[in-house]
Amino acid sequence: MKIVFASKFYYRRGGLEAYLFKAKNLLEERGHKVIIFSTTYHENVQSEFSKYFCKYYDLSKSGASDNTLVDKAKAVINMYFNYEAYKNMEKLIRDTNPDIVQGFGVTRHLSYSIFQAAGHMNVPAVMRLSDYALLCPNTTAMDGAGEICSDFACSRHNLSKILRRKCIQDSIPATLIGKLEFMFNTLMDTYKRHVDCFIAPSRFLQQTFITHYNLMPEKIVYLPIFLNCTDIRRSDEDEGYFLYAGRMSREKGVMTLLRAVNKGSGASLILAGSGPEEEEYKEYANKHNLKARFVGFQDFQNLQDLIKKCRAVIVPSEWYENSPNIILEAYAYGKPVIGSSEGGIPELVFENETGLTFQAGSADELNEKIEYLKAHPDGAQAMGKKARDFLEKELNPDKHYQRLMEIYKIVKN
Repeated sequence: MKIVFASKFYYRRGGLEAYLFKAKNLLEERGHKVIIFSTTYHENVQSEFSKYFCKYYDLSKSGASDNTLVDKAKAVINMYFNYEAYKNMEKLIRDTNPDIVQGFGVTRHLSYSIFQAAGHMNVPAVMRLSDYALLCPNTTAMDGAGEICSDFACSRHNLSKILRRKCIQDSIPATLIGKLEFMFNTLMDTYKRHVDCFIAPSRFLQQTFITHYNLMPEKIVYLPIFLNCTDIRRSDEDEGYFLYAGRMSREKGVMTLLRAVNKGSGASLILAGSGPEEEEYKEYANKHNLKARFVGFQDFQNLQDLIKKCRAVIVPSEWYENSPNIILEAYAYGKPVIGSSEGGIPELVFENETGLTFQAGSADELNEKIEYLKAHPDGAQAMGKKARDFLEKELNPDKHYQRLMEIYKIVKN
């Protein structure tokens, strides 16, 4: 088969793109051809199909300020319908004759235009969901105050609430633009009409879209992430520290983690990553003399080395996390995970089996879990062994490939 993978970015930016590259390798190893479609983002890796890519417009707060007035207008228009992406996708399909078009994080930049182009060329379209962009203009289901928007108010077009909370970039104009784009897509059913099947990496995400996006259950399928750990040896190294790896921002629960460590008996913590709240977290750690080492963003190999030697990985997220790759990476090395109760995390972390869970936002409960594993290295190792076994049995490449092929066959028929 020939499959188009469409994504606004084509480099290892985060979990979404990490999965894209893994899925690409999985398909290519089994004889399929993966055709890339993306924007002209400057960090993208090289692709033989780059001549089809459409222009990238920076919509971030800092990037947008550097754009010309014409570029800003084009960027806003592209949020609703990217005509360049539509035409380029048509040309790509005409030149390569693919069997499937699959989208990854296409909102705001590529838009639903790529799926409409696929439909006009009689090519079925699949969209893998990795966040809440089709339900929340802020994509994370968190409002401007950093609180979880559990009722998904935007799905009922509660304009006053989102403007009042300034959910996007703490800006009323940016929030209004995002809300209007969201209203356009939901009222016109743009994605529902042009996507044949949605893929949800967690059952939580699947049920959320059935409930709040009014997707028919048969149109959204559950397909968990995977990791090939064949060439990864389970690590018996344990230097006693706990590891956090991710963005330094409020929704990730890093401050709760620091407060939890502060309540305990001096657990050692390494924090890998960067983000807008990094300095605030460093100040808190210094003020309270925590054994917390901030190592900044780590490349793939350095992060693997940190995982190998830790006691456990901590995922303290306070938003509806989907399926964090770091959990599978920890399991591959036989390391347990302490994870919060939000989103899809409890679907991967099983209490007293592959790790421990705690109520999101509860520093007291998280402290208890950290203290337990700090005092019980043998218990941590036993959980890590079960975690590795679970990964090998349930989240292996073969299972993932078989299910993905089933999805492709369904939409082709």
